[in-house]
Amino acid sequence: MPFKSMGLAPSILHTLKIQNYQKPYPIQKEVIPAILDKKDVLGIAKTGSGKTAGYVIPVLMNLLGKSTVNNRHIDALVLVPTRELAVQVNDVFRLFEETLPEQIKTLAVFGGASINPQMKALQNVSILVATPGRLLELVDRNAVKISNIKILVLDEADKMLNSGFADEMKRIFELLPVKRQNLLFSATINDDIENMNQILLRDPVVIKIESDDEDIELIK
Repeated sequence: MPFKSMGLAPSILHTLKIQNYQKPYPIQKEVIPAILDKKDVLGIAKTGSGKTAGYVIPVLMNLLGKSTVNNRHIDALVLVPTRELAVQVNDVFRLFEETLPEQIKTLAVFGGASINPQMKALQNVSILVATPGRLLELVDRNAVKISNIKILVLDEADKMLNSGFADEMKRIFELLPVKRQNLLFSATINDDIENMNQILLRDPVVIKIESDDEDIELIK
């Protein structure tokens, strides 16, 4: 299925063309239609397989015309384990946001940096990419509200759900609305992922992409 057959906005198709996306990667081919259909998704694919764009594109599509732009109340939350991944994911969102017919603002927040500039930048943010600890710091300071989000994404869910993040993740889940779309992405599947799948996901579309060892050459 080519990108043109997925019902994507012309602005997104334009960005895909500029970025020389010839055709969807296998994970994108399966994931994009499922997310556009508002399904919960569990996506398993190796690093470098195109997972990030696979959820960024349909998340933006699902928010077009529906973003609340309500001060301090975000529409979509992307949780990641590291500062580096937060920056990377934020860059992909901004790449596709630049040509959208309406403004959808994304922000990355993470520890190891001053919290005050991040608090100020939260004005009119629709999509927040965050590490768990910094997110909770911002919630405690009433800098952001996550009680009305429409979409939750866990990127590198295998790392997010290990014991190191257990307490933070439990508290975050308690703050989220019951009704939301849940998207979990991981490079591997283990007991933590299986357990969280049963707790978080509702009748999910499960997509597992097997990769050959030689595909490592495609990773930049």
